[in-house]
Amino acid sequence: MKSLTWALALRFLLSPISSLSYVSKLALTGLIVSTGVLLLVLSVVNGFDRELRERILGITPHFAIALPGGVVPADIHTDTEVLNANGIEHLVPVVHGTAILAANDNLATVQLKGIDSQGYALVSDIGSFLTPGLQNSARSDNPLAVLQQQRFAIVIGATLAKRLGVVPGDSVVVMLAEPKASIVGPIIRQKRFVVVDVFDSGSQLDAQGAFIGLADAQRLLQLGPRVNAVEGRLTDIFDFAGARRFLYTRFADATVVRSWMTTYGNLYQAIAIQKVTMFGLFSLLIGVAAFNLISSLMMLVERHKADIAILRSMGATDIQITGLFCCLGMLLGGAGIMLGLVIGWLAALGLAELFPFLQWLSGADLMSQYFISYLPVDVQLLDAVSIFVLASALAFVASVYPAWRAAKLLPSRVLAYE
Repeated sequence: MKSLTWALALRFLLSPISSLSYVSKLALTGLIVSTGVLLLVLSVVNGFDRELRERILGITPHFAIALPGGVVPADIHTDTEVLNANGIEHLVPVVHGTAILAANDNLATVQLKGIDSQGYALVSDIGSFLTPGLQNSARSDNPLAVLQQQRFAIVIGATLAKRLGVVPGDSVVVMLAEPKASIVGPIIRQKRFVVVDVFDSGSQLDAQGAFIGLADAQRLLQLGPRVNAVEGRLTDIFDFAGARRFLYTRFADATVVRSWMTTYGNLYQAIAIQKVTMFGLFSLLIGVAAFNLISSLMMLVERHKADIAILRSMGATDIQITGLFCCLGMLLGGAGIMLGLVIGWLAALGLAELFPFLQWLSGADLMSQYFISYLPVDVQLLDAVSIFVLASALAFVASVYPAWRAAKLLPSRVLAYE
C-alpha cells in the first residue's frame, strides 16, 4: 500500500495539471538555495577546523616551556611512561630567540628556533612542508637533518624567503634582536647563515619562522651546552591541566608554561561557535523555504479536487488521502533538497579551486587576517545528512496541513460540479 501511495503521489506530481506554478517554483528555488548555501558555509567552516587541527597543530608543538636560566638537554629527558601518565607524548629541547634576518637590503624580524632535527620531528611535522625538489632520498626519513649535517644552515618560511628575495643556496645575516653589552657599548651579535631549504605550510609560520641547528643556536646565543626552552606534544590536545602541573613540578625554573590554547584556543572555540550559529541561521532559511510548500501544495489540492473525490468514492480513507499528499510534499521538497545539496557540494569544490583566481582578480590578499593563506573547504557527509534530515522534516511538517485539507474534501460537493 505504501508503494502504491508513493506511485500515486508521483503520478499526481507529473500530471499535466500539476505543472509547477510560480509559487511552487519559488518554494523549490528557496529549498535549493538555502540547502546549498548551508552546505557551502559549513564546508568552509569545516575546512578551517581541519586546517587548525591537522596543519597548524601539526607543525606547532602543543606546548612550550620557557627556561630563562637554561638547562642541559640531558636533564630534560624523562621516562616515557611517566610522560604518558601525565598526558605528554614527547619532550624535546630547543633554543628560542628573536632575530633579524638581512639579505638583499631587506630586513625581517623572525622567531628563531634552534632544534635537534631528529627530536623535533616528534613534536612537529614542519619537515613535511619543505621544498619537495630539495628532499633527496638521504633526507626522506629526516628532512631537517641538514641542519645538523651542515654548520650555520638555516631553513626559513616561503613568505619570509620571498620578502628577503632569497632562494636555497643564498646567504642571510642573522642578527640577534638584543645586543650584548660590552666595554665599548652594545654589540649586535650576528652570523652569516646559508639558506638550505624553504618550507611552505600555508600558515603564519611561513612569514615569521626560521630554524637552525641546536648547536648553532647555542653558539649564537652563547648558551654553552644549555637550552632555554622545552617543547612537547600532548596525547590529548584538549587535556593540558595535568601536564601543566607535572611540567611545573619537573621544571622548577620555568617562568612560562604555555599550550596551543593560548595562541589558537579562542580561534578554535570561535570556529565551533560559528558552525553552530551558521547552521541555526541557515536552518531558518530552510524553514521559510519549506513552508512555502504549504501554498504550493494547497494549489495542488485545488487542482486535484476531482481526483481526490474519485479516490474517496472508491473507498480511500482520510489517512490514505493525508498520506498521499504528505508523500507529494516530500517528493517536491526532496527534489529541491537533493538538488540543493548537489549544487552546494559542487560550489564548495569549485570555490576552493577558484579562490586564488578571485584573489588575483580583486588584487587583495583576502586571507591576510587568517592563520592560513588559502581558502580551506571540507565537505563532510555528516553535514549533508544533517541538512537533508532537517530539511526533509520541515518539508514533511509543511505538507501536513494541505494533506489534512485534502482529506476533509467532501466527494459529493466536488463531483456535483464536475
